[in-house]
Amino acid sequence: MKERRTEIKVIMNGKKENAKLSLISTAKRECFLRISITDIYQGEFSGLDFFACFAKLRKELKDVIFLCKGAKINVYPSGMARDMALGMAAYEHTLGKEATREDLVGTFDFEDKDVAVSPDEQRKCFHQWIESVKKTR
Repeated sequence: MKERRTEIKVIMNGKKENAKLSLISTAKRECFLRISITDIYQGEFSGLDFFACFAKLRKELKDVIFLCKGAKINVYPSGMARDMALGMAAYEHTLGKEATREDLVGTFDFEDKDVAVSPDEQRKCFHQWIESVKKTR
């Protein structure tokens, strides 16, 4: 079992709070995300990768704004990023432009622009990006 810890900022009830994350992966490639937001909330989410765990967290805490790249509308991991980095990295997409290494970002890196969206809106944006890239070929 491997555990990484990190902190991100969130906006909860109009106040900026610190959220402590424990990111746990097992030898069987199971992923668990544990979160503690000050003394307000604690939870655990599991998934195939950490991006999937984070999406489940965001669906449960709909009214919380997560200030990180993984919550940004145009950030989404490729299959390879999900497999090799367990969803800890994703691409920041631009409509009509293929993603490159320069577009790779850390899922839990700080971001405060375009982050007040749901995982469903984010996935929809990802599919729009795919279609926009197809049109340029």
